[in-house]
Amino acid sequence: LWAGAATLLYVVALMVTMGVNIPLNNQLAAAGDPAKITDFASVRDKFEGTWVASNMLRTLLCTAGLAALTRALVLHGRFGRAGR
Repeated sequence: LWAGAATLLYVVALMVTMGVNIPLNNQLAAAGDPAKITDFASVRDKFEGTWVASNMLRTLLCTAGLAALTRALVLHGRFGRAGR
């Protein structure tokens, strides 16, 4: 159960990455060569809020996935020793 929850959390984090962060990064790259951009603030304002929020969500999802995986490993170790 806990390993399944960890997997699900990691898959959702991957979906957020592919659905939000990568398209935003592509938009930023499409803004052009940084040496030629005259208004960095407007370029940043177009993506920063959404990118930061989705990055925080990905961090929370991965942290929760790690916690679930840790719980699965602890339970596996506990039951693995009892079965010997």
